[in-house]
Amino acid sequence: MPRYQPPKGYYTSTQVKEILNISGAMIANYVEKGKIRHVVPPGRKHGYYLKKDVDALARELETFFKLEEETEAVYFTTAQAADIPGCIKLNRELFTTSTSESDALLAEKWTSWIQKNPQVVYVLKRGEDVVGIATILPLKPGSKKFEKVLMADTSILLGDVDISANDIEEYTPGNKVQLYLAEIGIKPSLHKDLRSKYGAKLISNFMDAIVDLGKRGVIVERIVSVGATRSGVRLLQHFGFSEIIFPREDTRVFVIDMKKSGAPITQAYREAYQNFAGQK
Repeated sequence: MPRYQPPKGYYTSTQVKEILNISGAMIANYVEKGKIRHVVPPGRKHGYYLKKDVDALARELETFFKLEEETEAVYFTTAQAADIPGCIKLNRELFTTSTSESDALLAEKWTSWIQKNPQVVYVLKRGEDVVGIATILPLKPGSKKFEKVLMADTSILLGDVDISANDIEEYTPGNKVQLYLAEIGIKPSLHKDLRSKYGAKLISNFMDAIVDLGKRGVIVERIVSVGATRSGVRLLQHFGFSEIIFPREDTRVFVIDMKKSGAPITQAYREAYQNFAGQK
């Protein structure tokens, strides 16, 4: 029997299988979900598939698989001295500040922090490029210097702020600390879908890093952060942070009490710490 040619603007099922590299069952699945429109002419058992839907899905799948490959290529690690210039550059993309130190002075300060405690700055890297960052400053609970810095209208990461290596606490068993989550962000210039995937990877690894402190016997009393943007506030609330009253009206400060909070990250941390304490 002669094989019917599809009308203009349509594909046959065989063509769709070849273009998308999928089975007939997957075609039916996409039709059911409304991703591909299927038309059956009168008197025919088999229909045709709208070309523009199939082509759009092909582009979407190609982008998805490229993003999956990109996501596999990135890795989460502690920042090394060689990464610090890239970290500062990314900070300048993420934040706007009216006052800022030079890159050289910032690099010197940041490097002194990670020399004191290598787990202060975490990065998400693609090759040698820093595409994501999470900076967590471990400080003494009740630090007056930290309270003073928080009250000032100066960027803790980019400004002329008096937080030296001496103020950074080390992660040793039994040491009590409060953590300042100074930032967590992804390179803004990346494709939005890639930012989303990288962001999920960064957040997941950040949470693991907090839980790991419990495994090591570090006593985290609270985590403090500032919500500078709407997305930042939503992220903090998602983590389980609660907003507190703060003297500066233009600054929104959020806190997690690691003993009292019911947030998943605090529960996982407490369980990890209890396991550590039980092994002593």
